[in-house]
Amino acid sequence: MASQTGNDAVRALRARQEVERRAVRAVAQSGAAVAEVAQRRAEVLAKLDGEVRDATAAHELSVVVLATMLRDDALAAELSGLDVSKVRALRRTADGAAIRERVAQLGAVVPSRRGRPRAAANASPSGLVDETASAAGPLAGG
Repeated sequence: MASQTGNDAVRALRARQEVERRAVRAVAQSGAAVAEVAQRRAEVLAKLDGEVRDATAAHELSVVVLATMLRDDALAAELSGLDVSKVRALRRTADGAAIRERVAQLGAVVPSRRGRPRAAANASPSGLVDETASAAGPLAGG
């Protein structure tokens, strides 16, 4: 009888060990599945982050183009839903060539020179107006 009990105990121990091995394999497999899904998640997030960066850059360029065309940062900020300081910061850091290209695509002409207007056509190199021209202009009959 003792050997029968011993054999039963050994069989029960081996059965328990087999169940434990299966549980360990299941844990390893599920752990590998988690790692695989985490890797796919990281890849998808990296792709989405890239898309967000591209869309943000396009939006910021559009805001700068709008501000350039309107020549009013506050109005561009109001229309775009951004703060005026953000619009001004975007204008300072924007690529001028990209802005001109985008404006050309839209069909508007924006002068590239900012600041004071050029001197009148009748101005001399010294900055004095030609004395033969009327101060009122050519329409005044002068």
